[in-house]
Amino acid sequence: MRCRFVHFGDVHLGTQQYDCPERLIDFGRAWMHACRYIAETRPDFAICAGDLFNRFSINPITFDQAYAGLSLIREAGVPIVDIEGNHDRARYGEARSWIDSLADQGLLTHLDLEISAEGVRLVPVQPGHFSGSMVEWSGCRIIGVRFLGASTERVLRELQRSLAELPKDGAFTILVLHAGITGVVPRVNAELTTQAIEPLREWVDYLALGHLHKHYAQGNFAYNGGSLETWALNEWGWDRGLLEVQIDTSQSQPVSYRLIEVPRRPFVILRIDTGAFDHPRALLRHCWERLQLARDSLDGERPVVFVVLEGRLRFDRRDLRTDDIERACYEVMDPLVAMVREECDIRDFRIDGGEGIDTPVDRTTLEQSVIQARLAQDDRYAPRAAQLAALAIELKERALQGASGTDLLQTFRTTLDRLDVPLPALTGVDDLSEGNR
Repeated sequence: MRCRFVHFGDVHLGTQQYDCPERLIDFGRAWMHACRYIAETRPDFAICAGDLFNRFSINPITFDQAYAGLSLIREAGVPIVDIEGNHDRARYGEARSWIDSLADQGLLTHLDLEISAEGVRLVPVQPGHFSGSMVEWSGCRIIGVRFLGASTERVLRELQRSLAELPKDGAFTILVLHAGITGVVPRVNAELTTQAIEPLREWVDYLALGHLHKHYAQGNFAYNGGSLETWALNEWGWDRGLLEVQIDTSQSQPVSYRLIEVPRRPFVILRIDTGAFDHPRALLRHCWERLQLARDSLDGERPVVFVVLEGRLRFDRRDLRTDDIERACYEVMDPLVAMVREECDIRDFRIDGGEGIDTPVDRTTLEQSVIQARLAQDDRYAPRAAQLAALAIELKERALQGASGTDLLQTFRTTLDRLDVPLPALTGVDDLSEGNR
């Protein structure tokens, strides 16, 4: 069997980064470039691995961008699947998302599992419909799973039973997840470990990932294209874009791919060691020189410029005129956005959400990082702070989804049993029940 498809994700339409309207247009432009590429090259199908939108609520411009791109793909006769990411999933208590709306219009096929107290169920997409758990196109069976956060590994374990019941008909199986793998981006608490995805190999041939904005591939099995535009400053230097994937099951390695880069607005990031200057005028002069060098290397669009002041100041902080440095950015480079950030202070507590400045952290990541930091301060729980923090977030998410106290307690006990380092007895656990919660 041979086929070709395009795999991408993390479009984040609707991102008005730095409160700059032009950045909203930039994200739409990257999306339209991807859609035109798909429409012109006409693969057998396309996969969006979540976060088509940056928020669950969108404005008219963002909807118009999504509709225009998906219409191009539909007119070219290329079917496309999508799953809900952590940014564009329906809010708690709401039954529908914008992905559902687009599926109702036949612009995409929305894939997701049916998850209930009885377990996980795979529901085939019926002819003439655009939603379900799995669909078969061009010899491929495509299964989609929405963003599940801390529950991801547990649901995947349950999913294995359903995968084992699928017919052994030679279909090339693709599993689409909005989840990252631990270790790809340093200091980011991802949803999956390599050990967790390894058992899936028995039933899955290609793991199509989204969520992390960096391109990577692991073990000829798990693949991620990365975001299309620069969603956070620390991402600027990362490889990312569309994955054009070729499948040929007659080969010993049936998967081959190439990364298609998507044009994006340039970023200029200048890190300045303030400890090298004993006077604010010397610091400002150095900033001017660095900006002029950076300007000479640019070609084309107005950039986003960040000047990051690091190190220890050798003069009074009141004499540090960041507004003069920002003014120099605009005079020298005529940027779309210019910002000066101070990173001279040592803080007692920091959320490790990325590799540097301006790294947006979503609510779940923030909550898990805070809980983990607090647990790490207690010698009793420090060896398993990360696992316990992930457990706390999973219990919260399941409670919000309506899980019973008995189910939550069972999950709590089962997870503790799996931990390698035994924890001290937690008082009051046995008293948790529906009657006295």
